[in-house]
Amino acid sequence: MTESNDPLTNMQQALQAAEGKLERIVEAFDHLDCGVFLYDADDRLVFCNARAREIYQGISDLLVPGMDYETLLREFYRRDLYLEREFSEDEWVAERIQRHSRTEPSEYEVKMRSGRWFLVSDRKTADGGIIGFRFDITARKEAEFALAESEQRLRSLLNMSADWYWEQDASCRFTHISSGMMRATGIAPEQRYGKARWEIPYLGITAERMEAHRRHVEARQPFRDFEYAYAPPGGDITWVCVSGEPIFDASGTFIGYRGVGTNITGKKRIESQVRALAEIDFLTGLPNRMLLGARFEFATRQATRNNDGIALLFVDLDRFKVINDSLGHQVGDRILVESAARLLSATRSTDTVARLGGDEFVILLPGATAENDIANLADTLVHAMSQPHDIDGHELTITSSIGIAVWPTDGGDLAALLKHADVAMFHAKSIGRNQYSFFRQEMNERVNEHLAIETALRRAIDRNELSLVYQPIFSIPDKQVIGAEALLRWHSEALGEISPTRFISIAEDSGLIMPIGEWVIKEACAQLARWRAHGLAHFPITVNVSGVQWKTPRLLDCLQAALVANDLTPADIELELTETALVGDRDGTQNLLERVGEAGFRLVIDDFGTGYSNLTRLKPFFVTKLKIDQSFIRDSTTDIDDAAIVRGIIGLARSLGLRVVAEGVEYPAQLDFLLSVGCSEAQGFLLAKPLSAAAFKERY
Repeated sequence: MTESNDPLTNMQQALQAAEGKLERIVEAFDHLDCGVFLYDADDRLVFCNARAREIYQGISDLLVPGMDYETLLREFYRRDLYLEREFSEDEWVAERIQRHSRTEPSEYEVKMRSGRWFLVSDRKTADGGIIGFRFDITARKEAEFALAESEQRLRSLLNMSADWYWEQDASCRFTHISSGMMRATGIAPEQRYGKARWEIPYLGITAERMEAHRRHVEARQPFRDFEYAYAPPGGDITWVCVSGEPIFDASGTFIGYRGVGTNITGKKRIESQVRALAEIDFLTGLPNRMLLGARFEFATRQATRNNDGIALLFVDLDRFKVINDSLGHQVGDRILVESAARLLSATRSTDTVARLGGDEFVILLPGATAENDIANLADTLVHAMSQPHDIDGHELTITSSIGIAVWPTDGGDLAALLKHADVAMFHAKSIGRNQYSFFRQEMNERVNEHLAIETALRRAIDRNELSLVYQPIFSIPDKQVIGAEALLRWHSEALGEISPTRFISIAEDSGLIMPIGEWVIKEACAQLARWRAHGLAHFPITVNVSGVQWKTPRLLDCLQAALVANDLTPADIELELTETALVGDRDGTQNLLERVGEAGFRLVIDDFGTGYSNLTRLKPFFVTKLKIDQSFIRDSTTDIDDAAIVRGIIGLARSLGLRVVAEGVEYPAQLDFLLSVGCSEAQGFLLAKPLSAAAFKERY
């Protein structure tokens, strides 16, 4: 629009523009979700939008420009559209005066006869008029009512519960405590009303902690598990635990706290008993490591004053894990309890018998100086521990190995003595078990050697230091090779040739047997495939599998991968395991044995006769062959008992349809004896020594 030189025309154009703006403003107001009213300085209606007409549809016929506010409101009350009562004349006058003298915005909530709630908000305009807004707050009010009703139901439930519910005002003074507090503590809730928590005397809490709690609450922060105690008149001390959270109203104003509490006296008593037992082994009733340390400190002070010595005996039960796994922890626990009783019976009242855990016991002997006296006691202990246990009618014999270290010669503190006594105990095991051994410095050298072997073994595969040799298995009647056993060898770059008897147990203890065992399986299968490619070795290859490997499902995956990689079948490989792997059902061993057998692999029991199972246990495990331990073969021609054992094993195996292999055959007389008692397979130096893959190929 262009400006004209005619003033009247310009005025008309400006008026049209203003009217257009007003129409757009009115249109915008009509799209608002709240009602809008505009009154002039004389309190007459100037404008109201469409939403306002919807809200006040009962008087929509009066909502016309020029209608005064009081007339509208009186008519609204006359038609009973508000739930509130109608004002008196004096109240109308007061409302009129207050409406125009009010400088701050006015806000209040009203409920319509229709059931809907509205927030009324009136504000004064610059020219003395009033603009009013009507917001629909029905949903909010319904939520508030539902919340209040829910809180009331919750309060009723908490009043009936054994625990209690509490509320505080904005000054943190108790305003409500459920009757559950009376039942739980014997103190009437009314005795707490009007008092803040820090104004009530409590037990079991320091002033500093209570002050910190007060600062936390005054900062309006939630708190959890605040524990304290008090003594009701004529009653025992009662412990309680409370948790609370601040309460804020809809506007965000802090109005107090609420929370729950419970009587924890029983829990506190149990905790006290636990603390009292913290120094006692739960199973045996013996002192544990903590109390042993305290007794040792006392003994060293006494020994220093008296110029005495102290002996420490480390007692470990031999092969206890096998018994525990095979017969169950219940039987194992009974053996531990009986072992503890035997140790106590064989020692003095001034000595300390402690249990470190598992099957490890420690005996502290204050004032011990003479090695002969210590040795005599150790000998007595060995004898006492080797006596049979009668467990549910079963006679079980568990021997023990004892290591001895003496203070201050073998160590100035408990840690050093325990370490050296442990070393001596392992030495006693290594020389046959069921005996004792004093610590000697050279034993540390063996421990260091053990560590050196383990360190070198960790790099053996990467350095290609491992190799396999193959010992033929023969048919005794025709002296034909019917199999080959893969045997592991290790030539260390740093340590030289290391016997399997030295490094296999270290590999098992350290977990290195897993990668080494997998390497053996892969290499043995690959070698069999190479021989087959040259038209040789139409027989299975036998691989030794450690008991540790039978505890992980990785074994079956490794076996199947090795067969696939070399185009072999499960019938091409026999897996040797010791009897102890069959005992018990721990760590999934039994399940894995069954899965391996079901996959078609042949299982061979190595060193049979030296373990803890019997032939009747072999039936579920897909076992096809037994190897009689060479300790029985060695004296089978000269020892009547060994010969009887060999005959018995062969006879029972034959009745179960199992083949039998004799190990360690070194003399012709042994071979003749085996043939005479029906053993058809054998291996040993008499027949052939272990050979390299190339030598085996060349000879067979």
